[in-house]
This record gives sequence, structure tokens and C-alpha cells, in this order.
Amino acid sequence: MNYLLEYIKEIDKGNILVGQDLRVQLDKLVDDLDNPKFIFDETPGQLRIDFIEKFCKHTKSPFNGMPFILELWEKAFLQTAYGFKYASTGLRRFNEVVLLIARKNGKTTFVAGIDLAEFFLSRGGVDIVCASNTNDQASILFEEINNMREHSKALSKPKRSRKNIFYIYSPKSKNKIKKLSGQSRNLDGFNIEVGCIDEVHEMTDSKVYDAIKQSQSTKEEPLIFIISTEGKVVEGFLDNKLAYCKKMLKGEIEDERVLPWLYTQDSQEEIFRDKRTWQKSNPSLGSVKSIAYLEDIMNKAKNDLATRVTMLCKDFNIKQLESGTWLSFDELQNTTKFDIEELRDCYAVGGVDLSSTTDLTASVLIVKKNSKIYAVPHFFMPKDVLEKRMQEDNVPYDIWVKKGYITLSEGSQNDFTKVTEWFQHMVWDYGIRPLWVGYDPWNSKYWIDEMNDAGFTMEKVRQGVFTLSEPMKQLEADLKNHIVIYDNNPVLKWCLANTQAKVDVNGNIQPCKLNSKYKRIDGAVALIIAYSVLSNYKKDYETMQS
Repeated sequence: MNYLLEYIKEIDKGNILVGQDLRVQLDKLVDDLDNPKFIFDETPGQLRIDFIEKFCKHTKSPFNGMPFILELWEKAFLQTAYGFKYASTGLRRFNEVVLLIARKNGKTTFVAGIDLAEFFLSRGGVDIVCASNTNDQASILFEEINNMREHSKALSKPKRSRKNIFYIYSPKSKNKIKKLSGQSRNLDGFNIEVGCIDEVHEMTDSKVYDAIKQSQSTKEEPLIFIISTEGKVVEGFLDNKLAYCKKMLKGEIEDERVLPWLYTQDSQEEIFRDKRTWQKSNPSLGSVKSIAYLEDIMNKAKNDLATRVTMLCKDFNIKQLESGTWLSFDELQNTTKFDIEELRDCYAVGGVDLSSTTDLTASVLIVKKNSKIYAVPHFFMPKDVLEKRMQEDNVPYDIWVKKGYITLSEGSQNDFTKVTEWFQHMVWDYGIRPLWVGYDPWNSKYWIDEMNDAGFTMEKVRQGVFTLSEPMKQLEADLKNHIVIYDNNPVLKWCLANTQAKVDVNGNIQPCKLNSKYKRIDGAVALIIAYSVLSNYKKDYETMQS
């Protein structure tokens, strides 16, 4: 039976609801069934379906000990991932599958069943890896696999499979199931046929994915399953992977080797309006995931912001930030890119947040043009604290350095001369001339003298509600209306996501960090400072720019 077509048939009848992301993907797959470049073979997927339903059992309450009977979506997913082949070679088409699904839909159990099927059905000498961001998270999947193995008398026979402290292995086939995480000392030396990366929303970088991908370079039919719920990490691995998948679905990128299978809502509003739409992000709702649970947590979320944020993120795959953030992710998100040449010979307004000697320093230029605010940010950090900050802040500073978003100073202290050099670079190389550069006068005297000597007009902007409230409110409105185009700079986006609005009794606001010293907001502060200066000199600036 072709479960892909059966799944689509039920969707077309209205018996199953899916979001637009998955609907688009399913339509593409239907077209590919008629594409002579591919053949669709039900057998590989069916073998794994039959194996899971015959040998695998649930290991957790309330289904502990019960046979693992797959949902229709799971059967369609397996047949699709394994069934499409190239007509010219007979080799499997997809080498990467991205499954985004809300929590409590049996994701870990499903992946454990897939890994066991690979272990017992694959040819000899195959390494299967269950991976995640941390050792603890990777262990959750590994233990689920082992518990499922032990629950089956047939699978747990010593001649078929054994477990030691390092891996599960087969004495006969030499197949192995191993753990891998971002905390592993050595990410090299693996010979991986199938890799399953679980809860990738916690990953700030791609090093686990890259290690698996590299180890598969000699394989004819490698396969990576990337599986997760949504998360709160900004510009991490999941954000970048989903952005890639969404471009595929829009037809902006062609990649026939990647299969996006995304259970997403079409809007936040629909989940409060119609309970039936909950199925879009929860395909196992009513069979695995309890409707009563969702109703209960939905009720709690009405009166508790923290519960609401977690619910939207984890139960409906709607990207959220930490509760208490100044802006939502949708409000601050703007993926629009621009070529800096578009700003050549424009007048600008600058803003700088000078950090303490060991922290992140931020500078920004803003240009008002064609009813938009173009922001050009840049960041600075001491080289000697890079590794420490990566561990503490849990963000990929090293990647941001390589991509040119951050300039490093030698030693353990910021060299503010590099900030001056950046402003000079913008003037000399692009003709972008800041009429004024705003700064917080605290601990900045020597740098101000240097900027003045270089010919820049410096403007004091003291921290506090009196100077920052109105500019911050204006920036908020502009971000919400997507007027601010910041070239999708990941560092600035991260800083905005970390910013909380501190409100006084009169409703005035000023920026402050979320409840963590490792949540940097320097880029947001620099942008607010630039907005403050623009507000003070609005008429003068518009006259000069016209």
C-alpha cells in the first residue's frame, strides 16, 4: 500500500489537517511520483514499518509493553524517506530528512524504532548514531532504543544484540548504535550510515551535523534524520535549517536530496480560534498526545505568560523567545538582505555601546532611505575571551567572527581603536558618513577624544528612561512594522532577542537584560542610542539626506 497517497487522500477529505508547509511538500511529492527521474518503491519503507510493528514495543507509561502500531503519518513519512529512488541508479534519493513536530507526539519512540530497524535490517558493519546537543539528551534517545530492544525477546537475544557501556552492537553483523553529542571529546573517526539528531533546537552550531555528514562521505546511501520541536535559541542550527527548508518550499532553493516534513501552524491566532487546527503541529493528537492535556495547558496560558510562551513554542511549533522579552520573535525577525552598495554616499547616524573590557562592544550606522531604516551593525570582542564567551553565552561567536560580523582584538581587552577604524572604513570605502555618533559617556573619554580627532561629531546619550524611552518605543514600532532592515545580521538579532523592556510607574521604558548575565544586549542598545540621536536631529538629518 502507498501510505503517502493514503495520507494525502485523508487530508484531501478533511479528515486530517496539516499546515501549509507540509501541504506544499506533499504536493511536490505527488508531482515527483510522475517524474521519470524518480521511481517510488514501497518495499524499503514497508520493511521498516513491518519490523517496528512486529518487534518494537512502547517502553513508557501509559503505553508500556504495548505493541508499537504506527500512525498513518508515520507510515507515510517512512515510505517517503526510503521509497524515492533515482531511476538511473536505483539509489535512495533522500539523504537528509527534517522532521519538525510538537512535543508529546511520540517523536523519541518513533526515532528509536527507526534506529532499531536500521540496526537489524542493514547490511553488516553499519554505524548508527543517535546524537544531540548534550550527552544527557543523546542518552535519552539511546536509552529509549535500548529499552525497546530489551522489551523484545527476539531482539534482545545475545546472539542478535548486546549492550556495553559504549554502544549497542550485533556480534554477527557488527552493526553498532552509538551516542554522539556536541560535548563529545572527539567528533571524528565515525563510520556512520544513519544519523539521528534529536532536539536540534538546543544546538547553536552545526558541529554535530557536520561530523555526521563528513563521516558519510564514502557512503552510497547515507541518511540523516534531523528531528526537533521548536526552541528559543536564536540563529542556532534549527533556525538556519528551517530557513533553508522554507526556501525550498517556496521554490527559492532546489535541493532534491533534502526532505522537509514540517508540522507547523499557519498562524498563532488559529490555535485559540479552532481546536481542530491543533492537529497541524500535533499529528498524533488524540492517539498519543492527550487533547485534555492541551486544553488544560491552553487554559493556564491565558493567565501565565511563561506558560503561554512555552506552550506556543513546544506544543504548537511557533517560535518564541524567553518570557519577558521586549519583542516576540516574529516582531524582530526580518530576513530581508541588502547590498551595502545601496547605501553608498548616504548620510547616516551612528550609535555605539562600549562594553566593559572583556565583553561585546557594538556599533551601528542607520540610514533612512525610501521609508525604511537600514541598519549596518558591527561587533567587537577580545580574542582571548572568545572560547570562554562561547561556553558561557552558548552562541557561535567563532562562526560570527569567520563570517565577518565580529572583529577580534588581540589579548583580553577590547581595543576601541578598532571601533574608530570601522567607522573610518565605512566613510572611506562606502562614503557612508555619520553626521552624529551617539555614545554613553560612561568610561569612554579616551575613545571619544580619538573619534573627535578623526573628525566625527560625537553626541552624548546617557542611559536611562529620560533619554531612551521614546527612541526605544519608536524602534519597537519600526521593528514590528518591518521598517528596520538589518541585513539579517545574526548577532544583532540575538541581542534584540535578549532585550527586556524595564518599565517605570509612568510607562517609560529602557533596555535591560533578561535574567541572565550571559544574554548580551549590546547591539540593541547601540541601535536605540542611534535612534535617540536621530530623534534629536530628525529635521537636520532629513534636510541633509534630501
